[in-house]
Amino acid sequence: MAVRRYTSARYHYKNPDFRVAPKASGRRRPRLRFYLILLAAVTVAAVLILALKGQPTVAVEWAKAEFSAKYNMLVVRDEVVYEAKNYGKTDFIAVEGQHVDVGDPIVEVYEWGYNDETLSILLDLQKKILTYQTEVRLAGIIDEQLNDINRRIDAKAQEIQQAVAEGRLVNMLPLEREMGALLDERMAYLKTSVMQDAQLAEYYNQENELLRQIAGWRTSVGARETGTVSFYFDGCEALMKPENIGRFTKKALQEVEAGKTIKTSEKDQATAPLYRVVNENAFYVVMYSDKKIPEMYEGNKFTLVFDDYLDYQYTGTVFNVTELEKNDGYVYTILIQDNIGPLLGDRRVTAKLYSEQEAWRVPAGCVKKSEGVDYVETADGQIIPVMVVAEKDGYKYLKTFEGQASLDFGMLIKK
Repeated sequence: MAVRRYTSARYHYKNPDFRVAPKASGRRRPRLRFYLILLAAVTVAAVLILALKGQPTVAVEWAKAEFSAKYNMLVVRDEVVYEAKNYGKTDFIAVEGQHVDVGDPIVEVYEWGYNDETLSILLDLQKKILTYQTEVRLAGIIDEQLNDINRRIDAKAQEIQQAVAEGRLVNMLPLEREMGALLDERMAYLKTSVMQDAQLAEYYNQENELLRQIAGWRTSVGARETGTVSFYFDGCEALMKPENIGRFTKKALQEVEAGKTIKTSEKDQATAPLYRVVNENAFYVVMYSDKKIPEMYEGNKFTLVFDDYLDYQYTGTVFNVTELEKNDGYVYTILIQDNIGPLLGDRRVTAKLYSEQEAWRVPAGCVKKSEGVDYVETADGQIIPVMVVAEKDGYKYLKTFEGQASLDFGMLIKK
């Protein structure tokens, strides 16, 4: 059987028609969904890293904070101002800065209608009486007691002349009072030691009549409170009083600082301030600040030294802190329970404040604020409300509130 062979020459294999698809001219753009998925993945990764790594923390420390600064302040005195209807003349009995008790005489006032000529007549008559007593009734008589009184009167007159020459007018009132007491002593002595005659009796009758007329115009005013008396006024007494603490405005304090006084309404002009009795063992100083001063919290104590009275050192306690509306600043009031001394007549003062306190200390960035309340967060997530009592060198000094969670030494706080 013959075998048929197929050779290439007889069979030719032809490839089928095959075309390659052309390549794309550019890359495909990622859709929004791709980015959202990527963002979610990164967020999850970051949370996992923070959870595994842990948020940075810092240990709470117990440290000491010192505070020293100088401020302009206004003095608020605990005082009672006494007014009287307008008067024609006054004779001061008490002296500036004198301690008085209830009932002590302070001043004698003379109503309108008082006649100065009557007083001149009285003084001339008393001189005539003195001359008649010494040069007529005691002529040629040596009276050692009278000579002693006269020597003391002469010495006091020289002391007054020297005070005037040296410009020490602040000492005049007590010197005048001392001179008046000496003249009264001589007058009383002569009336009891010199025998009357008809002429002297007539002089005494005239003197008594003039004294009676003057007494009708005169009223003696006594103290109604115990304290230190003062006769100086600056026109701000109605505003700068303890009852207004916590209600002072920025404008009012700035006006007082500038030296302005409070205007008196016409209906009140029928009276005038007569004297004031000041609580000598307690007074206040008030200051304004456009920024919060952490150290000035209620109850904190300061040492105060006033510029003009460096020899006096006072201790004061923050009595009131008022935050003004519309971010208008802060008004701080310090209570000083000490003798008012030289500040009796001062209103505008400058003082250096110093304090030292111990408190919890953390970096300033650890303290957060929520709804006006400062707080720190512990490593385990506990929120602890705090009060910032000092801030220095990048640290804040903290106190916790009674009845709230407290801090402890070494406690870890989140940064």
